[in-house]
Amino acid sequence: MSSPTEAGSATSRTPREHSFAPPDFQALFECIPTPCLALDPELRVIAVSSAYTEATLTRREDMLGRDMFDIFPDNPDDPAADGVHNLRASLERVLQTGQPDLMPVQKYDIRRPPEQGGGFEVRYWTPINTPVLDAEGRLRYIIHKAEDVTEFVMLREQKLEQSRITDSLRQQAEKMEADIYARSKTIAENNLRLHQANAELARLYEKTRELDELKTQFFANISHELRTPLTLILGPVGKHLADPDLAPALRRDLEVVERNARMLYRHVNDLLDVAKLEAGRMVMHYTEGDLAHLTRVIASHFDSLAEGRRVRYVVTTPPDLTAQVDAEKYQRILLNLLSNAFKFAGDGGAIQLRLTAAGGQARIEVEDNGPGIPEAMREQVFEPFRQVEGGSSRHHGGTGLGLAIVRELAQLHGGSVRIDAAPSGGALFILELPLLAPPGTQLQAQGEALPGDLSRQALEELQPPPASPEHRQGRADAALPLVLVVEDNPDMNAFICEALGRHYRVASARDGQEGLEMACRQTPDLIVSDVMMPRLSGDRMVQALRQEPALAGVPVVILTAKADEDLRIRLLQDSVQDFLNKPFSVEELLARVGSLLAERLQAADLLRQSEKRFRATFSQAAVGMAHVAPDGRWLLVNQRLCDIIGYAREELLGRTFQEITHPDDLYSDLEQMHRLLAGEIDSYAMEKRYRHRDGHLVWINLTVSLVRAADGSPEYFIAAVEDIQRRKEAEGEIHRLNADLERRVEERTAELRAANRELDSFAHAVSHDLRAPLRAITGFSRAIIEDYGTALPAEAREFLDHIIASGQQMGALIEGLLTLSRSSREELRRDDIDLSALARRILEELARSEPGHRVAWQVEDGLVARGDIRMIEVVLRNLLGNAWKYTARTAAPLIRVHARRQEKQIQFCIADNGAGFDMAQVGKLFQPFQRLHRQDEFPGIGIGLATVQRVVHRHGGSIEARGEAGHSASFCFTLPLPENEPAPPAPSTPAAPG
Repeated sequence: MSSPTEAGSATSRTPREHSFAPPDFQALFECIPTPCLALDPELRVIAVSSAYTEATLTRREDMLGRDMFDIFPDNPDDPAADGVHNLRASLERVLQTGQPDLMPVQKYDIRRPPEQGGGFEVRYWTPINTPVLDAEGRLRYIIHKAEDVTEFVMLREQKLEQSRITDSLRQQAEKMEADIYARSKTIAENNLRLHQANAELARLYEKTRELDELKTQFFANISHELRTPLTLILGPVGKHLADPDLAPALRRDLEVVERNARMLYRHVNDLLDVAKLEAGRMVMHYTEGDLAHLTRVIASHFDSLAEGRRVRYVVTTPPDLTAQVDAEKYQRILLNLLSNAFKFAGDGGAIQLRLTAAGGQARIEVEDNGPGIPEAMREQVFEPFRQVEGGSSRHHGGTGLGLAIVRELAQLHGGSVRIDAAPSGGALFILELPLLAPPGTQLQAQGEALPGDLSRQALEELQPPPASPEHRQGRADAALPLVLVVEDNPDMNAFICEALGRHYRVASARDGQEGLEMACRQTPDLIVSDVMMPRLSGDRMVQALRQEPALAGVPVVILTAKADEDLRIRLLQDSVQDFLNKPFSVEELLARVGSLLAERLQAADLLRQSEKRFRATFSQAAVGMAHVAPDGRWLLVNQRLCDIIGYAREELLGRTFQEITHPDDLYSDLEQMHRLLAGEIDSYAMEKRYRHRDGHLVWINLTVSLVRAADGSPEYFIAAVEDIQRRKEAEGEIHRLNADLERRVEERTAELRAANRELDSFAHAVSHDLRAPLRAITGFSRAIIEDYGTALPAEAREFLDHIIASGQQMGALIEGLLTLSRSSREELRRDDIDLSALARRILEELARSEPGHRVAWQVEDGLVARGDIRMIEVVLRNLLGNAWKYTARTAAPLIRVHARRQEKQIQFCIADNGAGFDMAQVGKLFQPFQRLHRQDEFPGIGIGLATVQRVVHRHGGSIEARGEAGHSASFCFTLPLPENEPAPPAPSTPAAPG
């Protein structure tokens, strides 16, 4: 490696110079046993020692000319890596201060080659960065030296780690001793806590028994407390109902009171019986009698019910069967089982009651063809309050105590009850009771007839509600709001309808499914609904209502007897507007319904006003407006749109936009519309043509957006249509004028090209024609000097020298004209050109031609391009010749040939430190016959740079010049890169001629 000040010249050397050759500093640098590399001021690697490549697992040819940090990046697997940051900071300090910078030990991992497994290897270094300055104190290079201290650091860390391990083992031993002591203490504490927990469990068990007794006592007390007011209700009501003169409306109300009071009375009795059974206070009263007769009597109470509901009801008993049982409790068992069968068999079902005896046991079977009981629930249904249908949409009411009472009473008899699957698919209850009372039991005398209250209450609960076809109640004024009442309890349904009917139109439904269907048909203004209903519960009905666009805003008031806060929150989240717990007052119901209806009417009024404003805006818009169905039908149009396309509103509403769209524009319009429907875009705009009613085409600018329903389905498009026919006509005229202008430009360009060709041909012909007489003039002038030189007067000799010099200049001018002509006329070839080798060859020729002009040069390696090598040689000869010529008066002339990256292309540059030029004159450089210096300063003909520019332009490149008068000049040009050469050449070590 040699610096520019050491570059050689073409002058001959003395014997002493030949005897002492300068050392090869590059070879010396590469052999330094210390890991070192040399960087230029741009931090590119220009030289590497072999020790450095060995230490960093790299190759010299992969490093030269590349950026330092491209070669050695941070380890991506180490988030704490800061080697690049620290090294860059050190190098920046050297560049700024020109002083050496010693760095502390750095962790800087190196990349392993693929053949060694790839990845990064941990390394530690002690770097020092030293500047290399030239004679004028300017920084030329940086020597980066890095000693590998990885082994030392690792050994130090191992010693620290061993010390840490020793300390850790000692700490672990101490901790184990403490743990053993702590665990012993913990075991003792756990034993104490276990003893305390056992004592607490025993206390809680006693407390649970006490609470269970208190619960039983509470049920007994509350049942007794409820019986008194119920008796006081049923007594007076029964007395008034016995009056034959009672008004029909009052009789109807009192019958509702009596019916519901009896139902409540039965529930109270059930609760009291459960309390007695759980407390073991139920007393058995055994009597001896005909169990078959008793069974037939109890079963007969259901005959009329079976007939009314078309139930195939079969009772099978032996003629007689003597048994010792508690008749009243047996009645209670059988009534519960038969009530359960009729409840689930449904209208048109089948129920069988069979009584048999075997092995001292009476076997009673009650079978139905209802939905049956899942096997997993056949034991659970005998638990108190347990029901198969536990949700809000259960088909049948009840407290869930009936079957629990059946099992308890059967067990009091010493019997049992179980459930099997019936052959008909329903449920089969099998009750087994001993025919004899337990030994030692005192039989009581057979009493009077069994109490009829139990059977009457059971039958009343099973009676179907009166037929209730869809009907409207209340006031008949069609202007009043319509309220839909959805309630499965007939009495409650009638009560609510009567209360609301004095103020509104009312429609009623018996369950959620019927309520949903009626709401869809009638679109009520408000809905009052129960929650627990058969077929479809109230909460599920509300969810279904909100899926219907027409019902999404209808307010709903929920009535429920369940004190369930979670249900209340969920219903309010499902867009239920209000919530009322039973029992409620009529005044509160009317107040809440009235408030919601007033809000709905106010919202409807605001909506009407908004709709009115929208229609006014829609109809008076300055552009065409329309609502279009997803299939393309016009749904709503304004007058402006009708004016644009010439159709009356009624005519347009019977058509689709496809019918009036130009066929060439229809596909793109439909494509955008489908993307809008698919949700890929929010809107689109396009220019298209409509066919006017009279047949001519109308250009419009269309903007379309989509309105979707609440469920996300497309409802209609909103289209804005702007008439752009005049604009399109103006654009057409502009296009016509542009086309005419382009035609004129092409014609003028063709004329100029022809003139240039003629001019080139003329220059070529003139140049050839001038060569012959010019050669004669210069030849004869030289002959005169050679033959008569000594005899010629001095003045004549001077004249002849001027003639010869002028002839030579004229010859150079003619040659330049021919070269300029060839650069424009000859067909281009495409060759891969080694610009570095070509530049060196030309510089060597220049050095041989002017041995007295000592010039140093630097040519980057690897400069390649693609083009016509004949013409590119002309470019380099002119540029390098100029550089050589204009450095003639420079003390230390230097010519550089290099490349630099500029955006997406490579610039090849030839720079010198010669005479330079004023940038204000840069526009004259590439004009033929324009020169910036006098002939006596720097000879020339003024055609070279014009030829260079023409050659570069013919290759598709560009050329630019930069200079400073008296200091420097640089000419940079671009050329196509060779094939398979995507990246610019990396700068290499500066080289001087050999």
